[in-house]
Amino acid sequence: MNNTLNPINLNTIEQLFKQYYKVLKMYSFRVTLDEELAEDVVQDVFFELWQKRETLVLRDETIKSYLFKAVYNQSINIIKREERYVRVEDNEERSSLLDNYVKENTQSSEQSLLLKELDSEIKVFVQALPPQCRKVFILSRRYGLKNKDIAEQLDISVKAVEKHITKALFGLKEYLTEKGLFPIILCLFLMN
Repeated sequence: MNNTLNPINLNTIEQLFKQYYKVLKMYSFRVTLDEELAEDVVQDVFFELWQKRETLVLRDETIKSYLFKAVYNQSINIIKREERYVRVEDNEERSSLLDNYVKENTQSSEQSLLLKELDSEIKVFVQALPPQCRKVFILSRRYGLKNKDIAEQLDISVKAVEKHITKALFGLKEYLTEKGLFPIILCLFLMN
């Protein structure tokens, strides 16, 4: 696609659906933890896109961002409306559930490459963090420790832990935004 305004017609919707359906479904699943609900969300977003076709103006470079934001918002709205959000307390169980889903549903090489690129870029960013900030971030996000436990383990204050996590998350958001990968990472932090 080029960087021009695209009229939204049936061919455009079909093309976008074929291109983004699976990755948008995975994105919604990471928020909803429900495969059927994730399918409904993505279908609803494309239906709404069709309904707004005469008034909505999207540039090629904004279509992808629009779809991810719409799927995110729809996922959150459905969770709130249906009260279906179930927190999985055990980080290993949640991680296993998500890993299995990704393995089962990542069939296209484009999706596999996107997830590998995302994982690689996160690792690059985490390695570039200052040592103490990196330790705090890894203990929080990879091992799921609570701030109080991290503070005790590293012999620092809970406020210092919070500061390091905030700094790392803000930096990661900026880093992934620059790389064009932020919409995919959004949901990872929503479930913590």
